[in-house]
Amino acid sequence: MKSIVIYYSQTGNTRKIARAIHRGMSQVAEQCDIATVKEVNPKDLDKYDLIGLGSPIWMGGETPNVRIFIDKIPKQQGTHIFSFNTHGVMPEQYFPSMVRRLKAKGFTVIGTRDWFGSVHFQMAPKPYFTDGHPDEIDLKEAEDFGREMAENSRRISAGETHLIPPVPEHMYTPQLFVLLEFFQSGHNPHGHISYNKEKCLYPKCTLCMDNCLMGYIDLSVDPPIYGSRGNGCDMWMGCTFCELICPTGAISGNWEEGMKEGEGPGPVLDFNPLEKAADEVIASGRLRLLVPREQIRFDNPYIKVYSKRPRFKIPKDK
Repeated sequence: MKSIVIYYSQTGNTRKIARAIHRGMSQVAEQCDIATVKEVNPKDLDKYDLIGLGSPIWMGGETPNVRIFIDKIPKQQGTHIFSFNTHGVMPEQYFPSMVRRLKAKGFTVIGTRDWFGSVHFQMAPKPYFTDGHPDEIDLKEAEDFGREMAENSRRISAGETHLIPPVPEHMYTPQLFVLLEFFQSGHNPHGHISYNKEKCLYPKCTLCMDNCLMGYIDLSVDPPIYGSRGNGCDMWMGCTFCELICPTGAISGNWEEGMKEGEGPGPVLDFNPLEKAADEVIASGRLRLLVPREQIRFDNPYIKVYSKRPRFKIPKDK
C-alpha cells in the first residue's frame, strides 16, 4: 500500500495531528509519505492507494488553499481518502460538506475525525476553551486513527465495503446561522487589515510573505502589494495571521472598531453561540478542558493579553 498524509497547518495544531496519523499509518502501509498541500501536486495523487487530507476549520469549512487544492485534483477512480481537521469547538458543518466534495472528485471516503486545537485569534478570549490541545492523549488517538484507516483501506479493498461510513448529514445548529451571516456579509467579520510600509522591516523580515496561504503579499515590488485588495486585506474567510506574526505592528487591524456594537454583521442570536457550543462539549465530556473555566472571559480578548508584537511566534518545526 502506498499512502500519504497531506495537510495545511497555520499555528501547528493540524501539523501535530498529521504527524501522529502518519506514525499510525506507517505501522501498516509499506510506504507512507507526509507533506503540506503546498508541497504536493494535486495531479499526482493517482499514484497513491490511500490519502489523508487535513485542515484547520475556518468559518465552518476548510481553509481556502485546501479548497483550491481539492478543486485542482483530477477525477479519481475510487481512490481511498479520509478527512481530518482541528478546530475550536464548532466542527459540525465541516465533514458533511467535505465528504461530498471529495466524493464528487471520485474518491471513496473511508473515514473522518476531528480534534480540538489551541486557538490564536485576536478577537477570541484568552485563555480559550481548547487551549492545550492537541495534547498527548489527542496525539495517541490520532496515531490509532491513522493505523485504523490504513487497516480499513486494506479490508475495503479486499471486499469489506461495509466499512465505508455513510455520508455525514448536515446539522442545523445555532452556530450555523452565525456562519451563514458571516458568509452573506461577504467580508472578513473581524475587520480590515492594513499595512504600514514605514514600520516594515522588509527585506530583513519576510514572515508575512512566507506565511500568507493565498500569496496575497509581495513586498519586493513598488508599491508593495499587501492583501486581497492590494493595499489592505479583507479576506472574507477571516484570516488575520499576518497581523499576529508581524514583529513591528506594520500590519494592524481595526479591532476596536470591530468590537463596537453595531459594526460588521449584526447579531442573529440572543446568546453567544461559541460559548454555548463550548459549554455543551465540555458538559458532554467530549472536550477535556485543560484551562480553568472561570478564566475564560470574552471581555479578555487575545489582543489584550498579547498586546506586544509579535502576538504569536511560529513554531520552528511548523
